[in-house]
Amino acid sequence: MISERSVVVLIVALVMTLPVIAAGQGRAPEISTTIEPTTINVGDPVTITVTVRHAPDARVVWPDPIALGPFELLGQRDSDPAPNADEAAALTGVEFQVTAFELGELALPAFDIEVVAANGDAVTVSTEPAAIEVASVGRDEGGTIRDIKGPLAIPFGIVTLLPWLAGLVVLAILGYWLYRRYRRRARPEVVVPTVPPRPAHELAYESLDALEASGLLELGEIKTYHIRVSDIMRVYAEGRFRIDAMEMTTSEVLTLLGHRGVSRSIVADFRQVLDRCDLVKFAKFRPEAAACRDLVPLGRRLVDLTRPAKRAPTGSPEAHAA
Repeated sequence: MISERSVVVLIVALVMTLPVIAAGQGRAPEISTTIEPTTINVGDPVTITVTVRHAPDARVVWPDPIALGPFELLGQRDSDPAPNADEAAALTGVEFQVTAFELGELALPAFDIEVVAANGDAVTVSTEPAAIEVASVGRDEGGTIRDIKGPLAIPFGIVTLLPWLAGLVVLAILGYWLYRRYRRRARPEVVVPTVPPRPAHELAYESLDALEASGLLELGEIKTYHIRVSDIMRVYAEGRFRIDAMEMTTSEVLTLLGHRGVSRSIVADFRQVLDRCDLVKFAKFRPEAAACRDLVPLGRRLVDLTRPAKRAPTGSPEAHAA
């Protein structure tokens, strides 16, 4: 039989091991968010700091990209895990610089963050949605737009008039002297030959070559790269087909290309290039750099297919055959 003393010893041992078991389990991850400031003018930066408290051997997986709603990301700085004061947890954070160009109370949406423990178990924590007030500029303290001030009156008098009269007299004398001088030495007019404008396809080839050698993709300038491709192809369409492509939407450009006799297959290739560029320019789509490298070769192919036919040199067999 188990003695009463043995039972007491067993209970004391269990009580002493409970804190060790609880410490081994660890606390659940915690998240905190700070926003500074919460009221800005249009275009002013806002700093958003998100900090996750987790076990020292866990890692934090941030969403990529982070959905910011109506806000535009200016910059991002990540921090490595740092031990907390109690040394039983670590802190991992990220700091965003964002701005907005819409007025009113804008909502910063919540987003999920995954914390993966050393054994592979994952826990998801979420930020809280927040509101940031974006105000306009050019308002007084009462919040109303100031009235436009009228023009300032210029004082008029003899003192104001005299310098103008003196200037007119000097100009009249100078003009008469120049007239007498150059009338005596009439020179034959020299006709300067005008330089014909360069063909649109030559300019397009040069621009595409320069863009390919610019290294924008290697620098991570994905949006700038797509804007340049779109501008090059639109400028080429303007020079080659005499359409105002830089001031038109993509659908308007494609419609006019069809009216200029461009084949449907080539119009479809133009649509592919311009639509891909528009997705990055306006929809905040961010493809991988490797997926963007075929845009320049596709642009060259479109120029090859739509440029004027090369003329055979005078005296060549092709010219005699024609």
